[in-house]
Amino acid sequence: MELIRTPQPELADLIERTLTRNGFQVERHEADEQCVLVIPDPGQYPHARQLTEELIADLKRGQGRQPLEPLTGQPQPLLSGGWLASMGWVTKTGLVLCVAIFLTPYLLGDGVYRALLFPSSLEGLASQPWRLITPMLLHFSILHIIFNLLWWADLGRLIERHQSSAQLLLVTLVTAGISNVAQFLHSGPLFGGLSGVVYGLLGYLWIYGRLNPGAGYALRREIVLFMLAWMVICFVGLSSVVANAAHLAGLVSGCLLGGIFGLMARGKSHARV
Repeated sequence: MELIRTPQPELADLIERTLTRNGFQVERHEADEQCVLVIPDPGQYPHARQLTEELIADLKRGQGRQPLEPLTGQPQPLLSGGWLASMGWVTKTGLVLCVAIFLTPYLLGDGVYRALLFPSSLEGLASQPWRLITPMLLHFSILHIIFNLLWWADLGRLIERHQSSAQLLLVTLVTAGISNVAQFLHSGPLFGGLSGVVYGLLGYLWIYGRLNPGAGYALRREIVLFMLAWMVICFVGLSSVVANAAHLAGLVSGCLLGGIFGLMARGKSHARV
């Protein structure tokens, strides 16, 4: 018998662990992008239902003390380890790589930066294909890297926690390649930064969330408007120092990916119905 279905995997995890510790047999599966918990033994169902309702009531009573996810406005999972524990391995690896590479000029000279820049021509990608992606790891000031990594951490962990590490890696690599090529064609090879990918992740989550609002992690409208306004400000007043072509190409490619995967997910949910 179905006990509960929820778009919040953290809530499903909590209920499942609580019931299992109390001796209940619980089965779990996914349906319509929601976690479904089932009690196969009808004799256990009434007690399991009562325990679940009490647990949810306790959570609601303490909801005022529970932090909200700043990008979605949804309750943030209470994880031991805090902010870092909420990230998956792709998000953490991106943080570590960017920080490590940012420090290399101070420790080893500029050789690493020169090896990771976009090549001087598109033909150079044939012999050094990594340069299609690696400019996203280069940052040129403290403010530059802090701004990009804060957005990378918040947007990346949403995709990685609610979808998968492979999905975040795919969206990152595709939007990085497209935004880097766009910036090269606009200004040449002397550019870097994760902001093209950041706008790619923003576009992906924005469109995916609009197509699948029941997924539970659609971005708040204020967040999208702020980032779009910042992009316009950069085009108007900071065009000489900001990789605007990368921002725009990242946003567009991320929106397209969000549309593709969002429609695929919605099609699957309709097919199950």
